[in-house]
Amino acid sequence: MSELDSLLIELSQKRSSDLSSKNRIKVTDDLQIKKVAFDMYKVLKDQYNDLWKVEDIEGEKFLVRSSDPKYSAKEEGDWVVTGNYDGDNVTLSYKKVPICSFSSDEFGFCSDDIFTFKSALLDMIDEDASFVKKVISRQPKAKVAAIESLFPELLK
Repeated sequence: MSELDSLLIELSQKRSSDLSSKNRIKVTDDLQIKKVAFDMYKVLKDQYNDLWKVEDIEGEKFLVRSSDPKYSAKEEGDWVVTGNYDGDNVTLSYKKVPICSFSSDEFGFCSDDIFTFKSALLDMIDEDASFVKKVISRQPKAKVAAIESLFPELLK
């Protein structure tokens, strides 16, 4: 990509009202934010529902995204898929209980496509009833027994 193309894309993102492409926004009177803890805020209409932190940059107040959206959790009903910050591991949880980890070494995803991998996992759970059983069956016997006792509905 040429330097001019990169500059045009950056300018377009700055002017866009879509928060998904922004990691820093200027604090203005019309910005709708909610303080959630200490110096952490949520911004209305942030599709990733991330936390933002206020920082002073060159004498002006900005909200800076506290985490990269591609590493945040993705949810579908009782299922949550969370990626680690290094982008080399994904954890699948059911009702807030970790069921399985997926490493990039074994499954071939990289940090740039971790968000797509997490979406694909949730799609597989939604579309293929046997997928969850296969994932659980690959776990150590003690873990399978614990999952079965906690969530018998997963093995039906």
